[in-house]
Amino acid sequence: MIKYILLFIFIVLPITLFGQKKNRRRLDRIISHSFWWQIGLLAITVTLLFIVLCTASFILYPVSDGEIRIWNMLSHFIEPGSFGVYNGENDETGHLWIVITKLLGMIFLGGALIAILSNMLERHVDKIKNGKIYYKFTGHIVIFGFDKMLIGLTKQIAKEHPNSNIVIQTVQEAAFVRCELFAHVNEDIEKKITIVNGYRNSMEDMKKLRIEKCKELFLLGESGEYDHDTLNVDCLQKIKTILKSKKTEKRCHVLFEHQSTFAVFQWQDLYEIKEWIDFVPFNFYETWAQKIFVACEYKNADNIIDYPKLDRTGIGAESPETVHLVIIGMSRMGIALGVQASHLCHFPNFIKDKTKKTRITFIDENADRKIIFLKDRYRHLFKEITHSFEDMENPENNKICSQENLFTDIEWHFIKGRIENPAVHSKIEDWCSEKNVFLTIAVCFSYPPAAIATGLYLPDTAYDINKDISVLIRQETSYSTLKMLANSPKFKNLKAFGMLDSAYDLNKANDLLPMMIKYAYDKTQNEPIRSFPKDIIKENWKKNWQPEDNISALKWSNCYCANSIFVKQRAVNINIGEELNSENINLLARVEHNRWNIEKLLMGFRAATPEESNEIKVDKAKKKFYRKNLIHEDIRHYDELTEDYTGRNVREYDEYIIRAIPFMLEAYEK
Repeated sequence: MIKYILLFIFIVLPITLFGQKKNRRRLDRIISHSFWWQIGLLAITVTLLFIVLCTASFILYPVSDGEIRIWNMLSHFIEPGSFGVYNGENDETGHLWIVITKLLGMIFLGGALIAILSNMLERHVDKIKNGKIYYKFTGHIVIFGFDKMLIGLTKQIAKEHPNSNIVIQTVQEAAFVRCELFAHVNEDIEKKITIVNGYRNSMEDMKKLRIEKCKELFLLGESGEYDHDTLNVDCLQKIKTILKSKKTEKRCHVLFEHQSTFAVFQWQDLYEIKEWIDFVPFNFYETWAQKIFVACEYKNADNIIDYPKLDRTGIGAESPETVHLVIIGMSRMGIALGVQASHLCHFPNFIKDKTKKTRITFIDENADRKIIFLKDRYRHLFKEITHSFEDMENPENNKICSQENLFTDIEWHFIKGRIENPAVHSKIEDWCSEKNVFLTIAVCFSYPPAAIATGLYLPDTAYDINKDISVLIRQETSYSTLKMLANSPKFKNLKAFGMLDSAYDLNKANDLLPMMIKYAYDKTQNEPIRSFPKDIIKENWKKNWQPEDNISALKWSNCYCANSIFVKQRAVNINIGEELNSENINLLARVEHNRWNIEKLLMGFRAATPEESNEIKVDKAKKKFYRKNLIHEDIRHYDELTEDYTGRNVREYDEYIIRAIPFMLEAYEK
């Protein structure tokens, strides 16, 4: 009878319990759970098994001294390889039962325990490889997403923050990201990088990153997402929620892939997040446009590329020259270059000769379709500038839109045609032969092989060594071909741009020139400013804003104004630290207002209607109201500017900024 009971306990009962599907599923869940669940299950099983073995042993083989029996069985159970007796005490336990005890000990404390420990190590290694392990970092840099610009950005961050760990969260396979990233960074940077797998719109995954303890955040997003910008905004909201709960503020750099979205966040304040997040939006294409036309330089670990300035050595009041930028390919990059040139190319000679306008020409086989999108996006700009459309195959579709007495100094022209079309080549030849024109040709196709093929087979006049023509060709990963061709006299003016390894400038968010512009503007009621203390201008940039101010729009306005300082410097040969004469102050103030007009039109503002202007004349406070609704009374000719709500003529602000430029440059150089 006893033997049948034991048979039931050891064989029938386990089969009955774990043979049922629901019980087997529960067991599978425990086994597949964490290491501690597995150890706990093993400990419970071993304990119960040993109790059953001891109970059965006493039933089958009664003994007077039970303590010796228990220790003896424990010895056999824990150390199956030992066939001796415990402490030399002879125990008459049946040999069959000893074998069963040793066998079960071998299975559970030998095989099962070793398997669990081995499995634990394997699973832990797999978790590390797959980015499932999160660490309690402090003072680290957090990057959300694996984008094409991650490699270059990681190098910059490692250089800027040499003592900080870099945590990259991505939904892509960690092994793939690690392989892609580590192939381009050195061993020192590799040691700082931790790649974790998670979703940037999952609050649970984000909390594991300890963003309240980090230094800065970079919100890139994943490459190839159709809703990239929306997901980034959603992630930004969750970051705000976490930071608000922890009562801490962090700077967050946010990539917007689409220029239309980026433009919105240039003038739209995010009121609900600005208390907790220092919001820095950026766009890959805008960043590169500024590298080419503002900084005029590209740097990586091995090379430096210097880009010719659009105005070369400068265009003054008496200069006969104008700027002509020809953009081949209306890609996102092409549009960004055109917009950036429109922000930048404003010169004193237009003040005296209204025909001296900057021309920007777009060439694309689908120009008729893409111009519709641009007109919708920049509808107020198109109302105030001369623009034209030319169809190289259907001339009857040609159209010139121009009005008399336009106060703007920029022209946009669109040509529909393939670049290999002889008529298009003929146009380029004519432009290359124009006198008194600084010509820059930018090949902006999204497909780099097509861009380089186009750039190498332009009309011969584009490569004339006697002409000051700049040819820019978009590349992405490698520019070795153009670097090699630079030694050829024919192709020495060809420059590569658009490389992914330098897609964002970390120092741009800390640039002092825009801060100096704001500081000078805020001091317009005082004596002309000559000193720009670094700490004071930084504090002023961070805190000294009016409650009704649209801070994002004003910050970007200061940035675009700062970008134009060096153009103005070349135009009238500004000497650092030397006061400008009244003639140059008046001249550059007019230039600055022309630039400001285009800036506001590009950012979505429109000029006030005559009715709105009359309302403002009656009630100056209306000017603030309309400005918050993207209607600006000051978008007009310089000579038509009137008083603002403080009673001062708006022209004084431009003059005051210009007066401060020599001293800004002096402070900036120091």
